[in-house]
Amino acid sequence: MALGGVAAIGAIFGNPLVTAFMILEFAALGPLPAAALLPILVALGSGYIVQIGLGPWSGLGTHSLALPGLPAFTGLTGVELLGGAGVAVVATVVALGARELAERLQAAGRRRPTPLLFAAALFTALLAIGVNLATGQSYDAVLFSGQDYLGTLLAITSVSTLLLVLIAKMLAYAAALGGGFRGGPIFPAVTLGVTIGVLAALVVPGLSLPGMVVVGIASTTAAMTKLPFTGAMLAVLLASAAGPTVTPLAILGAVVGFIARMGLDRLDQRRADVTTTSDAPALPA
Repeated sequence: MALGGVAAIGAIFGNPLVTAFMILEFAALGPLPAAALLPILVALGSGYIVQIGLGPWSGLGTHSLALPGLPAFTGLTGVELLGGAGVAVVATVVALGARELAERLQAAGRRRPTPLLFAAALFTALLAIGVNLATGQSYDAVLFSGQDYLGTLLAITSVSTLLLVLIAKMLAYAAALGGGFRGGPIFPAVTLGVTIGVLAALVVPGLSLPGMVVVGIASTTAAMTKLPFTGAMLAVLLASAAGPTVTPLAILGAVVGFIARMGLDRLDQRRADVTTTSDAPALPA
């Protein structure tokens, strides 16, 4: 069952090597035993054969991981690096803010998970309807993972529309995570990163669209998954049309997102330790 799930993830990414790289990072961090790596690689290869076909059978078809319509990256500048650092911080705050809201929502509804699930679904639907009425954007701007909406995001030139989409997607992401819905955390985080990158390129002079999108993707992905190498590689692959020169910006975003997540995790652990200590019975005199 686990191998089938890994193969399915490979199909979603459109390239088995992306998933293989992510699994390797999991193994390096410790949660995955090294003995599982070879069976996982075989499962990824088998799943990709189902997509591309074998002999006369044409397979189920593949899809490109690259963002459609992304212009080429002309070159890295000091302004891009400074702006990229700022975008990485903002994107990380948004992603971790969604995660914090989700944790609070989950804790509040732990005793009544079913009503919480329905409330989260209703809230998400209202967000999607509200964004549609206010901006004319499709319901996909808020619903689902956002993977099929990325190309549309890149073409939006209205700052107010992007801000509404960003806020609604962040709240919907938090509602899904905290309300009990199950699914991959990566592409909703990618959608947040792309939205922030497009906003930065529109608002701040001298910042390019491909550079800021790459920073946004890498930082939000690393912050949500704690996988900085995977976050950087995924950002570069999604922005493959921009060229390889965006790689330093992807690394910058991934490092910022990962450091912030590690710091937040340590802070949460300290809070938990303090709570445990305060709840412990006092020692007899």
